[in-house]
Amino acid sequence: MVTLRDNRDILIVEDDEDTAEVVSTLLSEAGYNAFTVDRGEEALYNIASRPPDLVLLDINLPDINGLDVLRQVRTHSFLPMIVLSGFSRERDKVTALEAGADDYLAKPFSPEELVARVGALLRRIDWTPQPETKLVVRQLELDIPRRQAMIRGQRLHLTPIEYGLLVTMMRNAGQLVTHDDLLRVVWGEQYEGDYSVLRVNISRLRQKVEQNPRHPTYIVTVPGQGYRMPV
Repeated sequence: MVTLRDNRDILIVEDDEDTAEVVSTLLSEAGYNAFTVDRGEEALYNIASRPPDLVLLDINLPDINGLDVLRQVRTHSFLPMIVLSGFSRERDKVTALEAGADDYLAKPFSPEELVARVGALLRRIDWTPQPETKLVVRQLELDIPRRQAMIRGQRLHLTPIEYGLLVTMMRNAGQLVTHDDLLRVVWGEQYEGDYSVLRVNISRLRQKVEQNPRHPTYIVTVPGQGYRMPV
């Protein structure tokens, strides 16, 4: 069982005062330290000077588009980030995930779902599989206690989701891992059937692991079923 560290700091980037207040209250009642900003520039300053444990990021900000904030953060940090958006189209969700979001939640959302997704993402950061200390698949190495991955001697910089995917695939090297198994293990039971979030994150992980992402050799698609990591 994973016990989360108390007093996690959650930065809420939201220019709508009512929404910011509701989200802040929800998270405070759930035991988090929630603080809000209403501008993208202010968010970037806070992330650089006082990095929170997680960011909830609205897309429609008055100065900088939330996706641009996300892309700027991803140039130097893999801070867990959940995008909040008034758009519920699949294309909008995929765009946010491709920009580096760890999760996407369309408004209006239920209070329970918001708190559950924040908790689930924070648990992924704390979770370390046992009893392995090191996993090796050909030239890919994972040092589990240090949460560091190397490929051909080069360190990989992974988001929490990418790390979870890599651990799961490496632990099951040589075997088929189904779409729903990956969603259940890495994201949680409530994500079963959400194949777009899986597809985008597998694509991002391939960009970091594969020499030629168009012809992967480490994360191979098994059409209609899932993925396999050849040994």
